[in-house]
Amino acid sequence: MDETEIRKLLAAGEHREAFERIVDAYQEKTFHLALGLTRNHATARDLAQDSLIRVWKALPSYNGTASLSTWIYTITRNCCLTELARAKRRQALSLDEPDSAFNSDTLAAPEAPEATSGMDVEAMLNRLPERTQRVLRLFYLEQKSYEETAALLGVPLGTLKTLLFRARNELARMAAEQPGYAAHPFQPQEAR
Repeated sequence: MDETEIRKLLAAGEHREAFERIVDAYQEKTFHLALGLTRNHATARDLAQDSLIRVWKALPSYNGTASLSTWIYTITRNCCLTELARAKRRQALSLDEPDSAFNSDTLAAPEAPEATSGMDVEAMLNRLPERTQRVLRLFYLEQKSYEETAALLGVPLGTLKTLLFRARNELARMAAEQPGYAAHPFQPQEAR
């Protein structure tokens, strides 16, 4: 979907048609961004849907100063961060208190992932700090440009490049610890 076509529809007042095209083009992308932030499939689906509803409500006020994708990702990111803050406040019971109805002894341990012949990049990503994960997911998995990624994260372009450099080095270090490591799998990406 060409962003120019959606902008033309918006300029013509065709908000419903523009929104339908936005949903087609960005539904999965907003899900992947939400998944990267929440690490929970069900929550990510809900938040991706909520963010698209917010896009629909805000569509008449879209002024075109930012690219449409940056605008949509910013709405999605803000929706996710708001929900994560709410979830943190809702945690009323401590899992460590002995009087708690639910404690860590009664919870089932998560199952270990099945061994695979290749590296588990998702598992390596999950071991990284949240900010580093967001940088890598936006730049590599969502294939955002340097400028878009910096705008979505609210950091200067130089800071983003430093974060990417450090993140690639950390992934390379983690990959080197994997059995059967043969070569550097995380080559720097060409500038976009």
